[in-house]
Amino acid sequence: MHQILGLGLALVISFMAVLIHYEALGLISMVTVKAPGSPRLKMLGVISAVVVAHMAEAGVFGFAFWLGAQAMHIGRFVGDAPTSAFQYYYFALETYTTQSVGDLYPVGGLRVLASLEPLVGLILIGWSTSFSFLFMRRYWRLKPSLR
Repeated sequence: MHQILGLGLALVISFMAVLIHYEALGLISMVTVKAPGSPRLKMLGVISAVVVAHMAEAGVFGFAFWLGAQAMHIGRFVGDAPTSAFQYYYFALETYTTQSVGDLYPVGGLRVLASLEPLVGLILIGWSTSFSFLFMRRYWRLKPSLR
């Protein structure tokens, strides 16, 4: 039963992360296109905002790890178990970026969440890469002497 609850939690949180990313990229696109400034500043704004979006998405996963471990009791952590919100966020950010140091790992229903999060993170990071490339292509102008 814990694995089924973990899968449900993982799917709900994954859909939330995708929706957050969709809305964030739409907002970034709208704001940046209308904003005054040089292409360099706009690109810096795009990259900075995309990083913030990814950090927020990892935060949603961190909340889900807390929820699963502390409120739903569908799993726990082995190793130096998280005791604060920042530690749950740290684990989620590591997992989102597929770094996963390995000093701590989930068991029970949280394993499904920890298995699905890197896939979602990888897809969303790829989406951001594509978005950044398209944005850069729009504003990147080579000087005649560099062609």
